[in-house]
Amino acid sequence: MTLPLPSGDTWTRADYEALPEDLPVRVSLIHGELVVSPRPRPIHQRIARRLATRIEDAAPNAWQVDTDVDVLLDDDELEPVEIAPDIVVYSSEHDPYERPIHAESVTLVAEVVSPSTKRKDRRMQPALYAGAGIRHYWRVETDQTAPAFAVYTYELDDSSGAYVATGVHHDRVTATQPFALDIDLKSVRER
Repeated sequence: MTLPLPSGDTWTRADYEALPEDLPVRVSLIHGELVVSPRPRPIHQRIARRLATRIEDAAPNAWQVDTDVDVLLDDDELEPVEIAPDIVVYSSEHDPYERPIHAESVTLVAEVVSPSTKRKDRRMQPALYAGAGIRHYWRVETDQTAPAFAVYTYELDDSSGAYVATGVHHDRVTATQPFALDIDLKSVRER
């Protein structure tokens, strides 16, 4: 498949939004550069879908939960940032027919780490999410051995503008923020 070339030296949001929705790869726009990643493995998608369902079941009506939807982190004309996290919890006031979701409407994003996304999910994307003011970040480590499966939870520290760890969860995620959650992780990770 041929991707359209950007209108200038960098990709704009208009260039990005003009891309077809059915691309055979995942595409993000980071500081005006198009970042292309392979589609995830089925187990990655299964874990993301199951965890999103558990979060959605617990979410109050003020929030909606989706997977793999575009979030606008920075609308800078020269270096826009638009990413599709694995899981997004955002305000029910946002029209689900509209994209992208603006970061100020998002309270939680979660990334399921795959072998090809380790650096991005552990370092680069959390910094972008924190910089956009998203309050909560979860990183799901999916090492193929069950004891290594864990959900790392973080909350934005207002004084530093960075995430601080709030827990490492192997069997169950119990949290009060962004809303009351009690998720059995065995039901998320089992094949």
